[in-house]
Amino acid sequence: MPESQSNIRYFDVVLCVSRALDLLSPVLSDHHQRTAYVAACIAEELQLDAEQKRDIVVAGALHDAGAVSMSSRLALLQSALPGHECDCGEDVHRHGLDGYRLLHEFEPFANAARAIRFHHVDWEGGRGAEFDGEPVPLASHILRVADNVAILPRRGDNILAQARHIRALIRAHAGTRYREDLVAAFEQAAQRESFWLDLVSPYKEEILRPYFGTHRVALASDALYELARLLGRIIDYRSPFTVLHSANVAAAAQRIGELAGMPPSQVRILGLAGQLHDLGKLAVPPEILDKPAGLSAQEELIVRQHPYHTYRILSMVPGLEEVALYGALHHERIDGSGYPYRMRGMPFGSRVVAVADVFAALTEDRPYRAGMSWERSVGILDGMAARGVLDGEVVALVRRDPGAFGQFVERRREPASRGVAQAAAS
Repeated sequence: MPESQSNIRYFDVVLCVSRALDLLSPVLSDHHQRTAYVAACIAEELQLDAEQKRDIVVAGALHDAGAVSMSSRLALLQSALPGHECDCGEDVHRHGLDGYRLLHEFEPFANAARAIRFHHVDWEGGRGAEFDGEPVPLASHILRVADNVAILPRRGDNILAQARHIRALIRAHAGTRYREDLVAAFEQAAQRESFWLDLVSPYKEEILRPYFGTHRVALASDALYELARLLGRIIDYRSPFTVLHSANVAAAAQRIGELAGMPPSQVRILGLAGQLHDLGKLAVPPEILDKPAGLSAQEELIVRQHPYHTYRILSMVPGLEEVALYGALHHERIDGSGYPYRMRGMPFGSRVVAVADVFAALTEDRPYRAGMSWERSVGILDGMAARGVLDGEVVALVRRDPGAFGQFVERRREPASRGVAQAAAS
């Protein structure tokens, strides 16, 4: 990768994750950015410093990372409406904790993760200053207001005509659901027509970008690989049958790259591509991922969209172009029979990830079958190579190292429930 692309803008990293999360519920596709915008406006009124404002924007953009299904997100968003109570039990706080666990190990997101952990805590006259014996950050209470404001506008109706009603709804819960000073800050910002027009603007990415300045994340450091692992956990956390899949594909792709004599920089890109190859599967409902029988024609069409989403999200991040190309083409085939691009002449890195994906999937348990043995998995790879579907040279590299690739069969023996818990806690 060229030196000029050795790092990426922090804001682009945030947008990448936020766009991926929006795949979970397309009907609410800009909720994260709306929440980030309202939180930023409140932070401006409070005259917080630049770092605090940036962390609050990150928290708003990622606040529902722990709500991994469409139904849980819709239930939580409904609970944000004044007068509605969530019937999702402890999930109203559990998804904040899960979001924290998923995000906090990526150092640039650490402060935002702490805010996300408590973003559904009500103020309750000051009792909400602590929750479960821990202090609740100011940023969490800002998110509490912003999350609710973001969901209240009715789509299709003039936003300026709704402003008075929304302000009244928020004001009615000052001191109970929300801190009084934060409601006052919201009211100050909400006096401006531009506040409301920006809230529903399709250009919120550009509105939020100035909060990040020129801050960048170095690609050569471990930070980007941790970001890829973070996204891999979010992807795989949705199903007990895929809880290790992204990590398995990454490990297999890297080992193939090493056996092929690729330079360490390319091996690292293969690992990133393996972690991120299924990013688009966030658009696939868990009931399809976990279906114990064959997919219907309509369900198959939904699944076939996921590599396209992977490519579009990753390719919009300057510096990740090669990662996007290697990861998103994992369902393309040498003979042009793959999807979604029907591509022939795939780059070698894409051929490696394609083989790694098939091998990992064969050795893993699925709702409709148990994971296969090393011998049977490699036999299937050989057959696909003989038909011109997979690259025979890449498949031969897998066969060369039964010790390394046999470990995937051993990993399968770990109980799925334990794997899910580790994914959330790691």
